[in-house]
Amino acid sequence: MNELYKKILTEVKTTNQNQKSKNSRVLVIDGLNTFIRTWTTNPTMNEDGDHIGGLTGFLKSIGFQIKMFNPTRVIVVFDGKGGNDKRKEIYEGYKAGREDTRFRVNRQYGDLLTPDEERLSMKQQFVWLHDVLGYLPITKIISDNIEADDVIGYIASSLTKNCEDNEEVIIVSTDKDFLQLVDERVKVYSPSKKKLYDREQVFEDFGIWPQNILLYRIVDGDKSDNIEGLKGCGLKTLIKRFPQITEDRKVSIEDFISYSSERKDSYKLYSTIVENKDTIYRNERLMKLSQEYINDDIKQNIDALFYQPNNPFVKTDFIKVGMKYKMLQNWKGVDNWIHDVFKNIILK
Repeated sequence: MNELYKKILTEVKTTNQNQKSKNSRVLVIDGLNTFIRTWTTNPTMNEDGDHIGGLTGFLKSIGFQIKMFNPTRVIVVFDGKGGNDKRKEIYEGYKAGREDTRFRVNRQYGDLLTPDEERLSMKQQFVWLHDVLGYLPITKIISDNIEADDVIGYIASSLTKNCEDNEEVIIVSTDKDFLQLVDERVKVYSPSKKKLYDREQVFEDFGIWPQNILLYRIVDGDKSDNIEGLKGCGLKTLIKRFPQITEDRKVSIEDFISYSSERKDSYKLYSTIVENKDTIYRNERLMKLSQEYINDDIKQNIDALFYQPNNPFVKTDFIKVGMKYKMLQNWKGVDNWIHDVFKNIILK
């Protein structure tokens, strides 16, 4: 085990599992983020020659994370239908162009699959994955008309705050938007960087504390979501011109704009901020993981799924569905994997 993983493991407290409640340590997994990442990097084929790397890669990835963090509860969150609609009402260009993005299968395949074949393979494996997850002792949450990011934010910031004081949440995603949620009880694990972001790690990497990550993201923008930031407002410049954002306190947008207004004649960046304050407020609504988009019906649905028991686990049923999709033939040690991954999950 390399030093990076040793560091992560030392940061995750190990206590007697029998003394924990179901929600003592909740591992919340960004489902689509994990699926796309594993689909593009895992070259596994089944006996029919079909690519199943997204399916098996997803399971092995979350299994690795479960063994690493030893949670009492695992929740996988996916986007529902119409999840982007409310933000597109604010900004029509939100996530525009994503439908044309091609997520290439592992490079060793070269050009064996056409773009249409890749899309079909991804869609097929995504359907299979949802079926397979129903046979594991996890909770799967999909809510229509809301993005998975907001559901994860709601779980981390609201539901778990009503539990015991030692409750903690670990979010698994490569999406930097989740860093705005980091606090004493919420951490973010990035599988690509192999880093567990607590408050100190966020400050070490960015030079600002988690409560000001959103402000930085608002003015920097997000190309992946087609959200344009302000020109000349990168992180280093931001810290130089606004040293207060490096302090362990939240800097509000109002104070940020007011500070710029007082200095708009001294440096171009300040005038740029004042002139583009409408864009700043728009970006806040687009990038903040907020309950603004969660109505009472959606909250009740999420609450019901959160507080219900985890799925019961019947090993033979999981093996049957694995054989159905021919994903187990090349999976050596699947019996040991099942035991090692799910032995500590609390079902009730």
